[in-house]
Amino acid sequence: MKKLIPIALFTFLQSLTAWASAHEAHEAHEAHVHGIATLSLAQDGNKLTLEFDSPLDNLLGFEHAPRTDKQKQGARDLLDLMHKPATLIKLTAEADCQLNTVKLLAPILQATGKASTSKDEHANLHAEYEYTCARVAALKSLQLSLFDAFPAIRQVEAQMAGPRGQAAATLTTKQRLLTW
Repeated sequence: MKKLIPIALFTFLQSLTAWASAHEAHEAHEAHVHGIATLSLAQDGNKLTLEFDSPLDNLLGFEHAPRTDKQKQGARDLLDLMHKPATLIKLTAEADCQLNTVKLLAPILQATGKASTSKDEHANLHAEYEYTCARVAALKSLQLSLFDAFPAIRQVEAQMAGPRGQAAATLTTKQRLLTW
């Protein structure tokens, strides 16, 4: 006898697949724009994956390999801060989401040798955070406090896909909350 997937789960999986495809196409064609970052969330069961992308200029004020001691310290401080997402992103407290993994990709900052970019290149930071939420039904919002840490970020294009559907918003210093 065949196992049938509940319609709600099937619809959610279709939505998540469509959202991921659209997100990949968007990422491939998206311009590197200073002052703008992106944030994507996907919920699957009690797991939440959050991805953040930003030009390094928004976060450090430069996009080349750190040259001065001050730039090197700034890069170390940034990487340290990005390993502590709770200081930048607040999930619904009642959901009791615990951070499982952090993955950072910023080759220009993490290179051990001589890294450089030509003046035509643009460097980004990509962060992935994976959470497990004890009370996932209570997970209904995300509030950004990263505008305080990174004043060069003027807006964050945020998207969420989960069992309740999809949500999107342009978050700013005046509108910091994404709800779903």
